[in-house]
Amino acid sequence: MICHVTVHTARLGETVAFYQWLLGLSVANTLHTPAGKIVFLGEEETKFELIEDKQAEGVQAKGITVGFAVGDLDEKLALLDGKGIAHSPVISPSAGTRFAYFTDLNGCGIQLFERK
Repeated sequence: MICHVTVHTARLGETVAFYQWLLGLSVANTLHTPAGKIVFLGEEETKFELIEDKQAEGVQAKGITVGFAVGDLDEKLALLDGKGIAHSPVISPSAGTRFAYFTDLNGCGIQLFERK
């Protein structure tokens, strides 16, 4: 079982605020280390761990995408559109399954996934 997915970011505050705004992820835990803060987002599910790293220049993980289940894909895409955040067209590989991709402010590939 995956415990958490980690992203290093030079923009911790902005990143936390972004995921709270878009996905409603709550802060599960915050740790303070000599190097900076670590914030875990999410509740019972796998956590999204954000590590403050002032030297981070974006995610260097080609081919890796973090997927988040959403209740209403169209609503989330409208939120991204409202902020001028580009995303892929909606892909529907089977009945009741739809998703789209975008890149977050750290260069991390994100998939928003809806199952009806």
